[in-house]
Amino acid sequence: MSISVVRKKLSMRSWRRGTKELDLILGRFSSENLINFEVSELDLYEQFLSTDDYLIYNWLFEKEDSPTIFKSLVKQIKKSMDQ
Repeated sequence: MSISVVRKKLSMRSWRRGTKELDLILGRFSSENLINFEVSELDLYEQFLSTDDYLIYNWLFEKEDSPTIFKSLVKQIKKSMDQ
């Protein structure tokens, strides 16, 4: 699968999370950032998207700590939320 196909797939998954809040947050983030992600970053983002919505929501809104592997990604997403 080409990297552009992976980016499109991950963007689609970002826009269709199941909760409107995460659709907007992750959809916008993916539209603005995935084009610059390398393969390893895309792999990590795919793992992140495989997590339950309630956990992602809790990490983004600091209701609980994210796993170490996602800390940098969560920080990037939170930064995009503030823009």
